[in-house]
This record gives sequence, structure tokens and C-alpha cells, in this order.
Amino acid sequence: MAYKDILETAVSAERFRINDCINIQPYLDPEDSAKLRTIKRGLSDRQFTALSRALVRFCFFIELVNDGITSTKFEVRWTDRLNSDVRFTSYEECYAILHKLIDEIADLPQASFDILRGFCDNTVIPYEIPVDYTDRRATPIHTAANVSLVLTDEVSTCIDLRTAISDPEINPDAAVFIRILSDKIKVKTYLTDRVLTGAHKTNREKRWETHPESVHFALRIDCMKIESLLLEQVCMFRGANETLVRNLQRLGILPETFDHVTCPITGDIIEYGDFKDDAVNPTHGKSKYQVGHLNPLKAVDPTGRNGHTANNISWISENGNRIQGSLSMDEVNELLTRIFRNRRLPCPGRGAEA
Repeated sequence: MAYKDILETAVSAERFRINDCINIQPYLDPEDSAKLRTIKRGLSDRQFTALSRALVRFCFFIELVNDGITSTKFEVRWTDRLNSDVRFTSYEECYAILHKLIDEIADLPQASFDILRGFCDNTVIPYEIPVDYTDRRATPIHTAANVSLVLTDEVSTCIDLRTAISDPEINPDAAVFIRILSDKIKVKTYLTDRVLTGAHKTNREKRWETHPESVHFALRIDCMKIESLLLEQVCMFRGANETLVRNLQRLGILPETFDHVTCPITGDIIEYGDFKDDAVNPTHGKSKYQVGHLNPLKAVDPTGRNGHTANNISWISENGNRIQGSLSMDEVNELLTRIFRNRRLPCPGRGAEA
């Protein structure tokens, strides 16, 4: 069976199984096959399996929201559903992407290859791989000319953080942080919100796989920066575990001195104890702290004021979230100033002003 047929059979099955597609060696040209064997020698069996899954997943597949906007379904990139869509890619171009990535991985210097190995050991979402688009506005977007490995300092920091917060010897609250990352950070960072109206309806797609014109689209590297920011902020809540803080400072992840994180709306310092209790003992439908965009996703701009970027996201308290609603930060500030002026509250210990 041709490899293209294997891929198409996988997405037509009742349940998608990536493992049915990852034995790519027999379908590679001799040069790519030799380079893949070289790559394999530098990885453990587990790491190589993770990398193989991720390569195949990224190069050939896309996870599209279904017509009912209720869930997502794996499709090959040349599916009829993507006809006339900038995300459509022929099988031949998908193979060209695979060829390029194998080349790039095989030629990595040792330091970068070590980052890749760490990535294979510390993934947050299924089939994760440090590959991104160089131009989000390219048409089409999924081409060999527009993809590249991303093994930057930001990616390295993200992997170091994942490793540290999940290691009980570094982080006595490792179980809590793993839960925070899985339950609160992962979904808000990497997956789209549910949008039932407009030209680009979304519901829990990978942000870099939704339509590039959607305000919910984001490059993978921007998502990883958001993950790092949110984890670092938790470590800087008042009352965060001192052992963890000292270890992250020793690793150069946290600064030696810092101000405690405050809710960007109310200005109240966020207490780690309250945050931890909310994470460990959640109440359905309620949350004391949420991840929120400071300026609603309206249109992506170079400053990051409105997009899904680390400049535009933070932990927000329950009261702050209630106050903000769908307002931008400028609108929130204007509202709070107007409320203060209208109420003219007297200062404590003094009578009302005449």
C-alpha cells in the first residue's frame, strides 16, 4: 500500500490512530532514510517514537472542527474540506515538508539537538513538535518554504520550566503544577475558544491550525511563550513555595528579585494559597482565578495588544474577570475612573466632603 493510502485510511477509520502511520522509513528516498537512521541513533526509543509521531502528525494531518462545531476530526491536508482554503496542501508538498524537517534535524548542532531531545521528553499536547510557520500570512500556509524548526531560547526556557515544575526534587508542589498546566494553562494557551458565529468558527482546534485570518490563530512559538509566562506568574504569586522559587532562580528562570503578581484589573496581589486551593479543590462552574486576554481578541496587530500573545494575557482574579467582561484594558480603566468619580467616596476617618 502506498504511504498516501495509509494516511487516508487512518483518517477514514472510526478512530484515528497515529501509530498506524509512523513507520515512514520504507517510504522515504535513500538519502532521507539514511538521515532518519542518524537521527534515531541520537535518541532513545521513546524519544524517536515521539518524534516520528510528531513529524507525521504535523506534515500530513490537520485537526479540523466538525460541521456542528462540537469537536475536532483528523483530516489529511489534501482533504476536500480544505478546497480553496489557504491550509490545503497536496500530498507531494506534505512530503516536501517532511524532507525539509528531516534535513534540518539531521544537521542540528549538539546544543539544539539536546533541546529537541528535551522537547520529546516533555510534551504538553499530543504529537507536539518545535516546528512553526515563518509567515502566518503566507498563501498557502503549509508549505516547505514556510515551515522551520524553532529551537530558540524561548523554546528552551519553556522546556526547562516544564521539566522543573514537574520534578518533586525541584518543586515540592509538582502535583499541583502538573494539574494547573493540564487543566488551566494547556487549554487556554494552545486550543481555540468556541466560536459559533462569523466566518471562522472554532472549537478547541490547535491555534496554528485554525484559519490564519481567525483572531484565534496563533503561531506555536507565541503559544509556548504564553505557557512560560503563565507558569512563571504562578511562581511569583505571594506565598509560592520558597524551595521552588529558589530553584528556579538558581536555574536562571526567575529573576533574583521580583514583585508579586497582581490581578491586572483590580490590582490585588494574587495569593498562591488561594490559587492552589482552587486548583486542587475546584468548584464546577466557578474559578477564583482565570487566564484572560487583557484586550479581547479583535484583530492581531504588531504590538500584541489584541492578539493571542504573551503581551496580552495574564492570570485574572474572579472579581477582575467579572469587572472586565468583554472590555479592553483602556475601557476598564475608563470605567473604574468614572465609577470612582461618580461615587466620590469619603476617605476613611474623614467626613464626606462638602
